[in-house]
Amino acid sequence: MVMGGWMYWNNHSRSTEPWDGAEIATAFKRGIWALLMPVILLGGIYTGIFTPTESAVVAMVYALLVESLIHREMKPRDYIDVTVDTVKMLGAILPLLAIASSLNNILDLEGIPRQMVATLIGTFGSGWLMMLGINALLLVVGCLMDTFSAILLFAPLLLPLVTASGWDPVHFGIIMIVNLETGYLTPPVGLNIIIASIAFKVSFSEMVKAVIPFIVLMVLALAVIVAWPGLSMALTR
Repeated sequence: MVMGGWMYWNNHSRSTEPWDGAEIATAFKRGIWALLMPVILLGGIYTGIFTPTESAVVAMVYALLVESLIHREMKPRDYIDVTVDTVKMLGAILPLLAIASSLNNILDLEGIPRQMVATLIGTFGSGWLMMLGINALLLVVGCLMDTFSAILLFAPLLLPLVTASGWDPVHFGIIMIVNLETGYLTPPVGLNIIIASIAFKVSFSEMVKAVIPFIVLMVLALAVIVAWPGLSMALTR
């Protein structure tokens, strides 16, 4: 979504022509198949039809069918080119993931997460100040670590603190995920930025500038989630 939004903003920011309603309707009609993908994936995961890991295969098969049979823009001979481009992209990403994984291991071995949480407790105590400190901590962690490792390292340390302060564990889980996902758009790791810059063949610095509005929106959404627990917990009650 962020990458698509960047492309749309980039194209229209350089054009002085007014937006055409018919053009928007045509673009929506053409993009309806892409909009259905998250519906199918999330629906399949939440209904138990397939696992999150299997959803990657479902997404690939769905994309191939749409491009080959509906849009008719992808021919059998194009499969090789797509495969080669995918391998090139993975070749650029995997070293970065290896570095991030090494950083995760170093932080864990040195006990940095425990030291950070201990500093947090000594500085903010409990209650709302504690939650503000936790959000600041998770935003920084999201910039340096991948989501899976951050959850494994910090969730067991932070959960007792938030529950002791009266926060719902489910609500805190949502807060933690939003914080860490925001980190995917922020340097120095910023995996989504790296993937987007490789896919669209633009510089990393240009992509960082383009995603700043999205980061601001995500932080504002995070503030609403923290301040209004009922919004996040409505479906669980």
